[in-house]
Amino acid sequence: MVEKIKNSITVVYYLLFFSVPLIFHPQTSELFEFNKMVLTYALTTFIVSLWLIRMILEKKIIFRRTILDIPLIIFLISQFLSTLISIDSRTSLLGYYSRFHGGLASSLSYSLLYWAFVSNMHRLEVIKSIKILITSAFLISIWAIFEHFGRSFSCLLVPEFRSFDASCWVQDVQNRVYATLGQPNWLAAWIVALTPLTWGFALISNINPSAKFRIDAERSRSIKNQKSKLQSKKTNILKFVFWVTLSILFFSTLLFTKSRSGLLGFGVANLTFWALSFLFSLKHNIEKKHFLKTFVICNLAFVILALASGTPWTPNLKNEGLPAEALSDAEGVKAGPALEVGGSSSVEIRKIVWKGAIDIWKHYPILGTGVETFAFSYYNFRPVEHNLVSEWDFLYNKAHNEYLNYAATAGTVGLLAYLLLICFSVYQISNIKFLGQSPKDLSAISKQIPNSKSQLGQSEQSEISLLSIALLSGFISILMTNFFGFSVVPVALQFFLFPAFAITLAGQSAEDKVQRFEKIESSNSQKTLVFFVFCTMLFALFSIGKYWYGDFLYAKGKMFNDSQEYIKAQATLAKAAMLSPKESVYHGELADVASTLAIIAYEEGDEDLAKKFVEIAIYESDMAAKLSPANITLKRDRANMFIKLSIIDPSFLISARNTLIETVKFAPTEAKLSYNLGVTYLRTGDYEKAIEIIQKAVEMKPNYKEAHYALALLYIDKGEKEKAKEELLYILENISSNDPEVKRELDELGI
Repeated sequence: MVEKIKNSITVVYYLLFFSVPLIFHPQTSELFEFNKMVLTYALTTFIVSLWLIRMILEKKIIFRRTILDIPLIIFLISQFLSTLISIDSRTSLLGYYSRFHGGLASSLSYSLLYWAFVSNMHRLEVIKSIKILITSAFLISIWAIFEHFGRSFSCLLVPEFRSFDASCWVQDVQNRVYATLGQPNWLAAWIVALTPLTWGFALISNINPSAKFRIDAERSRSIKNQKSKLQSKKTNILKFVFWVTLSILFFSTLLFTKSRSGLLGFGVANLTFWALSFLFSLKHNIEKKHFLKTFVICNLAFVILALASGTPWTPNLKNEGLPAEALSDAEGVKAGPALEVGGSSSVEIRKIVWKGAIDIWKHYPILGTGVETFAFSYYNFRPVEHNLVSEWDFLYNKAHNEYLNYAATAGTVGLLAYLLLICFSVYQISNIKFLGQSPKDLSAISKQIPNSKSQLGQSEQSEISLLSIALLSGFISILMTNFFGFSVVPVALQFFLFPAFAITLAGQSAEDKVQRFEKIESSNSQKTLVFFVFCTMLFALFSIGKYWYGDFLYAKGKMFNDSQEYIKAQATLAKAAMLSPKESVYHGELADVASTLAIIAYEEGDEDLAKKFVEIAIYESDMAAKLSPANITLKRDRANMFIKLSIIDPSFLISARNTLIETVKFAPTEAKLSYNLGVTYLRTGDYEKAIEIIQKAVEMKPNYKEAHYALALLYIDKGEKEKAKEELLYILENISSNDPEVKRELDELGI
């Protein structure tokens, strides 16, 4: 029974590594990260439950002590304290809605996965885990390469399309692929962290072609009929070709993402791996020709591919010599935010967002504003120059720098805890003592390996060391890609589990320093404890399932709302809110649907029904505001709701105005909010205040066409034609030279 439990833990880990990168669902509010996070929660629940059951059955605490234990605990404590003082506790617990990863719950889940892995898995299982991860990466790379050529498997799986093309995506997936990861930079970060492992296996295939014991084999040492040296050599040549080809495939995928941060991460990983491997080969007398052959073949292939395909900094050979205009047309239009698709202003935008993150850190230096609350706190410290970039009205829910994100949301305590975790992870993966020992000293280490009947061979020791170097290189690439972006679920699993892989590869026993329970008197006690763990597991899985289904209903209700099926939308969203009553966005969407139904009922002459829907809309909006008081988006939606309801009762304009006044306090440099407030003052008949507020919007964003045009109309209504003319001419001379409406207004002014 105990053996079955141990095997079950292993199988669930294999499922985790294979399925999390691949999974997505087209009918949830967020296709990729949400489903990956929920699956991670579910599989973590299975693993931890099986681990507890194993301890109960074996009557002992199965927990391997590692150097990362204290840093992990410090990190979790920092996240917990930041969550306690958070401006939005639910967001800090579960992550920002639409990002999901990064909250306290996800950090706890990754930490438990680390501890369960080092306590239950052994060396051969690590090798299998790595190969399963690489298998998943292989499938995703094929997926991405097909996308590059306009054939997306995703569209084939989406029920509304069922077509083997790229028509299901708004984004230009041919220009920048992302397969099942959801965003080009995320795919790049994930694939780059795995690529050094292919180099490690390529080198391993050439260490000793006639070695009797291979790390990736599960055959007995007692096999009498060994393969001939020639057969072994052919086998290893095939392995070498396979791993080099796989490395080239991964690099091709990286190129097709056109991710700057990914290529920088690749460069750092490449330099780290080959430098450390060269030093290792010198010390351990690995044949230099094999090392040089692998190095030259891989890197020459990378250079040729980069020249042929092009990079974000260089054109491909086909477009070499074309003028800038033709090159722009050849590359196509890049859809999506500049920070995420590498638009021309991405560097400028990133600097502005980083400046805002630093300002948040300065004002909340100890514990920040709360884990994952950047989307709320950034508005209050948003640099005014953000209004002048191309994405001035986009919502930024991350600092696009993992370290600044921790500084802003978890404060100095959270940042230092995170950096401490990184330092100890690097130390653990590098495994300096193990890599630095001579083969003779390494043999002594092999005696500590559980279930090992003989000492490790020198070739196996070298294999383990090369894989440790590969893990270190991949981990360092994550640190680089996180500097220019932020981690997502598959990358976070690498961040937390690469150290677990490394320490398990090092050969330490999973049974080290085991503390035992006092003997349980009867098997009935064990059964009772197992039953309790099983029931707890079922409850946790049920809660996770409810969480997922609530989002599924929310996405469905939102779709009904967008397609003007308002009755269905209300019924579906009400079910979602019942499943997750503390999810503010559900109540916000319900308020929007109810306000629309109120207008429809009013226009049809049913005032009683209209009044009922008005009450529902206000109640749901109140609930949303109460659950997430710092959420600017919900406040903006609340103001829009009151403006919509003013058709029924003009006094709601006062409520809209008051809501916007409060919202502007939370976002003092947001030009669009000030503009909307000015327009609301205009609707209430306060022309002077309207002009004053809209002028502030223009000061914050001089190229704000709508604000200049609104000012011109206000001046026309007041009879101040010269001022109106100035605003209209400013639009034509500085913003839009051929605007027909502006020209018409100028003609009508006749001056």
